Amino acid sequence: MVKRSWRNFDYALLGILLILASFGVVMVYSATINTAGIEDAARRQATFLLAGVAVLLITASVDYHLLDLIQHPFPLLAPLVLGAGAVGLVITWRAGQLPTGLEEIAPSLFLADGPAMLLGLGLILAVYAADRLWVQKIDLPMTRAVAVIALLLLAGAGLFFLRRGGPERMAALAPYLLVGGLALLYLLDCLTLRFTETLHNPLYVLALGLLGIIFVVGQVSGGSQRWLGAGKVQPSEIAKILVILILAKFLADREDQMEKFSTVFKSLLLVGLPMLLIYLQPDLGTALTLIAIWAAVVWMAGIRFRHLLVLVGMGVAALPLLWFSMEDYMKQRITLFLNPASDPDSYFNVHQALVSIGSGGWTGKGLTKGTQSQLHFLRVRHTDFIFAVTAEELGLLGAAAMMILIVLILWRTLRVAERSRDTFGRLICAGVAAVILFQSVVNIGMNLGLMPVTGIPLPFVSYGGSSLLTLMLGIGLVESVAMRHKKLEFD
Repeated sequence: MVKRSWRNFDYALLGILLILASFGVVMVYSATINTAGIEDAARRQATFLLAGVAVLLITASVDYHLLDLIQHPFPLLAPLVLGAGAVGLVITWRAGQLPTGLEEIAPSLFLADGPAMLLGLGLILAVYAADRLWVQKIDLPMTRAVAVIALLLLAGAGLFFLRRGGPERMAALAPYLLVGGLALLYLLDCLTLRFTETLHNPLYVLALGLLGIIFVVGQVSGGSQRWLGAGKVQPSEIAKILVILILAKFLADREDQMEKFSTVFKSLLLVGLPMLLIYLQPDLGTALTLIAIWAAVVWMAGIRFRHLLVLVGMGVAALPLLWFSMEDYMKQRITLFLNPASDPDSYFNVHQALVSIGSGGWTGKGLTKGTQSQLHFLRVRHTDFIFAVTAEELGLLGAAAMMILIVLILWRTLRVAERSRDTFGRLICAGVAAVILFQSVVNIGMNLGLMPVTGIPLPFVSYGGSSLLTLMLGIGLVESVAMRHKKLEFD
């Protein structure tokens, strides 16, 4: 019988974390004490903290290797997900053709698309069968290349002749073209990268499902559609932890294949799909957090420097495309960061944050006695700009103490990673550390005017239930790794 001992639990990490989170509750109280509508924010944050500690302890008590086991490949998931995607493409296209909202569309309008949906399901299943019976048995790269070229030529020729029929014919066949195109992409992937095999992972499908459902039933707030349950749950926060686990599993299984560029590129695509769904909400800050997670995990896994240079070059080349795809408010934040004088009104809150930080001096003005925060010159002070409140009311020493606590948490987390007895556990710790480091640097940086304003909270300090509980879950995973860094003991 396995002896479950808590002797290896990192109590120092837990103690530092509780000090920092309690610090956060106090600062949330100070930032909201005289604010109508959110007077009980500190009480709610304290409740989130207690719930988070419970989540941390429960997670730590569970062997993290079970998270490896529940990611056991389930081959039928790929065609099932892609089949659902084919149906979703048709429904989304039809909804976009009608002037009314989706909730006002009579079901009868979709009956005409039933054959296209059934065709999509049939084609996906046919590709799946062809892959298992034929494609997987092709060993020669030249044969695969010839098959890919032939498929592309056939698809191009078919599209050319369809376009000659006129726009009316194309519109009538649009649902069939959508599902046929998806099936073709599936087949091409089977012949090349085989990226769709990542859909064999149940945890990955869960992450995509949580992010995808946002676009159907998500609550719109502040111009973004990123909340469920009347603003109580933010799936993108949960997705951070799921992506860490999925990426750690993917790279741990391919530890001896890190010299291949295809392994690194697939890992980027693995993160890229949920990142795209988060970006479309739109939520650029959280999407960039996933990139930080990927960078930290692949670095810990042993990415080759030449591969890193290639990917950095690809990223730089894609910057113009990213810029043109951004929402106007995202562009405004970046241009405002580069040239604050271009829009003084929009720069007002950053200016107030700098005034708050500068006026705090060494020891601050005292808790609940900050002028910029208590007189409400500083907006969103209990979330995005809580660091400015800390610097004003507790001074440079208080802000430095907060940053030191964050650094200590990072140190303890990386120490657990170093002592981990397997790659999976080490990569989990690296991912959690990446979230804490990236969010801390970006949040403090925007308070200091060193980075563009984003909605990224300060870990364990900013107000927010989803963020705090997710981070506690991440630390729970780190503690689970710490508790099992030695060989299992038997009675």
